[in-house]
Amino acid sequence: MKLAVLAALAAAIAAPAPARAQSAGSTQGLQDTGCVGSDGASGALFATKAEVKYAKLFSIAYHDTYKVLSDKAANGTYVLYQCGSQRPSVAGASAYIPVPVKSVAAWSTSAAAFIEALGVQDRVQNLGTSPSITSACLQQLLATVIKPFDEGNATSVDEQERNTTVVFNMPGGDEGNTDNTVLSSEYLETSALGRSEWIKYFAAFFNAEERANSLFDSISANYNCFADKADSKYNQLRPVVAWTSYAAPSSFNNNTAYWQISNAGFKYDLVRDAGARMLNASAGGPAAMFTSSAAFLAALTKADIVIDESFVSYTYDDLLKNYGVASGDAKKYPWAAAGRVYRPDGIQSTAGGLDWFEAPVVYADALLQDVIAVAHPGFAKGNYSPIWFRDLSESEPVVVVGASNCTDMYAARRDPAATCSAIDFQNADPAHPDYSGVSASQTGDVVHDVSRSGAASRAAALQAAGSAAIAILAAVCLI
Repeated sequence: MKLAVLAALAAAIAAPAPARAQSAGSTQGLQDTGCVGSDGASGALFATKAEVKYAKLFSIAYHDTYKVLSDKAANGTYVLYQCGSQRPSVAGASAYIPVPVKSVAAWSTSAAAFIEALGVQDRVQNLGTSPSITSACLQQLLATVIKPFDEGNATSVDEQERNTTVVFNMPGGDEGNTDNTVLSSEYLETSALGRSEWIKYFAAFFNAEERANSLFDSISANYNCFADKADSKYNQLRPVVAWTSYAAPSSFNNNTAYWQISNAGFKYDLVRDAGARMLNASAGGPAAMFTSSAAFLAALTKADIVIDESFVSYTYDDLLKNYGVASGDAKKYPWAAAGRVYRPDGIQSTAGGLDWFEAPVVYADALLQDVIAVAHPGFAKGNYSPIWFRDLSESEPVVVVGASNCTDMYAARRDPAATCSAIDFQNADPAHPDYSGVSASQTGDVVHDVSRSGAASRAAALQAAGSAAIAILAAVCLI
């Protein structure tokens, strides 16, 4: 039965939302799609603007014929000027891009996900790391229209990049490779809604602000509804969640295994807004790292739930072995005793790519819905299963999404979240076995008390404490 539910969810992710679907070449929700004529531009061209509300790492300023987009984490300044208009001169500009862009390339799966959410994937010409793409319709486009980057041939890649209007990359990639490269740092945002709001950053290149504003308003309203309901229902019974990972000895870590407990800001947001608490093992740093499994397990003694993000632990027995849990000792740890171990790998591509790096970045409301389902069993009536998180202790299967699951290659990818207002939230049942080890008396030095009222000050503190080096490390840990 559970497999059937998961398969249905996967089909829902692959299917377009009729209300938001855009056919190839549609101008609905776009502004000033044509180039300025020979007589030049007169007056302001961009009637619809994007206002940044949650994201801290990008800004956008509008002028009559151009926009200035800034990625604060990557120190990138991008001037987007209406095609046909005179190219402006902006001090410190990293690149000048005529908009709306006619062709794009993307190296990151999250960039591809934002593009598809906007319904402008008909402009995509090349994609990097293409086997990792989970979207059914992008897989179909890759098989028929989009060309993957020729990653084994640097000269060919350079040519492919120069033949597009803009190339989206992540900091740390080949940012200086071409003069049309644009960096995006959505994965460094310290809030879940902040990550999702980067839909407005990408929309600016397509003059798709109207689409982005509408989509983000829907996501944020749904997210806040989920958070408010969870706060009212679960404030008195909040399990402790730990986001963990294990790295096996390899040439990349001096053949020394290590374990981590993530402290990423957006995960704090999610756990708090799901009516739970997050294990605080690193006092505000990006992650707590351990080179001893004993020390790692000692830090996990207060955790009720483990969300494992390791690239090597695929079965429950594998996880216990990799974590160093001796045979017969599982009951020492609340998360193991209750079997509350999850992995965010429930939706994968035919090549093993994880949707975790795509849709959840865009759809914060769906991600919060998943975390609530993990934290609070039976939160909704019916046979509900999370979309991305699978119960490792129950050996829940992975759902594989392929090109055949796509029904319309050019439709905007739909938000897989349920409508919060339509969900019948159930009260937490203290007698439920999953709550058997949950304590209401955790102290602040062990557990970060994530009340919603303290969210703003916590986010500000994390932002102020950040540095470029820490941000890059956090990027490794947060996903």
